[in-house]
Amino acid sequence: MTRYISSLALAAGLTAAALSPAFALDPALGSMGPVTPNLSGKGHTASVATAFEVIPDSLQDLLNKNYLIHSSAGEEGNILILQKDNGPARPYTWVRCELIGDHNGNTRLTFSQHVTSTCWKLN
Repeated sequence: MTRYISSLALAAGLTAAALSPAFALDPALGSMGPVTPNLSGKGHTASVATAFEVIPDSLQDLLNKNYLIHSSAGEEGNILILQKDNGPARPYTWVRCELIGDHNGNTRLTFSQHVTSTCWKLN
C-alpha cells in the first residue's frame, strides 16, 4: 500500500512539473522540454525596463509612506520587496530593500544591534 501511495505522489509530481511554464512545448525539439528564452539586444523578448536605482529612503521611511511588504527572501528574510498602490493611474510602485546587520552584514540580523537598510526602486 505504501508503494502504491508513493507511486501516486511521484506521478502527481511529475505531471505538475511537466505542466509548468518552464516545461512548455519546444518547437526545436517537437516535444515537451525546457524552453530557452529568445534573447535580443535588449535582453529577453519579454523584458520590461527596470530602474534598479538606489533611493535615499530607508525601509522604515517607506513603511511610514504606506508601502507594504509584498514578499521576502534570504536566509533571514533580509531581502524585502515592497509595493505601494498609487491608484488607477499608476497602480503600483515597487521597491527592493535589503537589511544589513552589524559589521557590514557579517553578523546575523538576529544578533545585530544596529540594522540598516538599503533600498532600490524597481519602477
